Amino acid sequence: MKNLFNISLPVLLITGISLLSSCDVNDDPAPNLSVMEENITASMAFEDLNNLTLTVHRNFGLSARTTENIPSGNICEGAVVTLDEAAKKIIVDFGEGCTGTGGAARKGKVTFSYTGNLMIPGAKTTTEFDGYEVNGLKLEGTRILTNKGSNLETNSFNFEAEIQNGKVTWPDGTNLSVESNQLRDMKFGAQGEYEISVTGTASGTSRGGFEYTSSTSTALVYKKSCIDSGVTAPLSGITNFQFRGIETSVDYGDGTCDKLATYFYPNSSRQVTLD
Repeated sequence: MKNLFNISLPVLLITGISLLSSCDVNDDPAPNLSVMEENITASMAFEDLNNLTLTVHRNFGLSARTTENIPSGNICEGAVVTLDEAAKKIIVDFGEGCTGTGGAARKGKVTFSYTGNLMIPGAKTTTEFDGYEVNGLKLEGTRILTNKGSNLETNSFNFEAEIQNGKVTWPDGTNLSVESNQLRDMKFGAQGEYEISVTGTASGTSRGGFEYTSSTSTALVYKKSCIDSGVTAPLSGITNFQFRGIETSVDYGDGTCDKLATYFYPNSSRQVTLD
């Protein structure tokens, strides 16, 4: 019995260590990714706004038209669009709420102040909000879109987009702050279709009070037809995030018009469907 005990003890110790090591690996939880997820949700809300900006401008000839008779049906039924030519402002009033063809539910007001035809280099549009919400998210701050150059032969344009003092508030009252700077290369196609390639950086504070930064390592690609169908996430591209001492990223896929993406975080990854 003594010999059996002496032989078994090392085996038991090794087995126990192996079990503990196995538990340490398998039970190592994924980091809290809420900061990254909040940023992705906020970015999708602002991308819907970008599409709204271009739609409004195209509806009256990209600031070249001088009529107040601006169609609003392709924004959402019941929205009231007012052009103040003297002040160079367009006000879109969604009232108590309406839903667009892509499923985006909007309410409140958005004011676009423009310097001229947005397709002319140097032209600028500044967007401000008055109780504006999209899909339950309240947007605040100032967004400035500036034409940095164009190629009329290829129907391509380069824009700089800045968000200053940005804030996105969820229905529970918590909010995420954001400051961002992007370069957006846009090419228009037939029947109003466009494709945008986006690079840039952002920073701010999450709903939980954590500071974050983000940057694109592979350009994010959007298409108007996908955004109009309710897919406001990029079709491809990679964004990197840094928060709470960790680094994560999101890969938006291969260009398919869907809401699938892959989260990458220390030691693992997972595929998700973005709402």
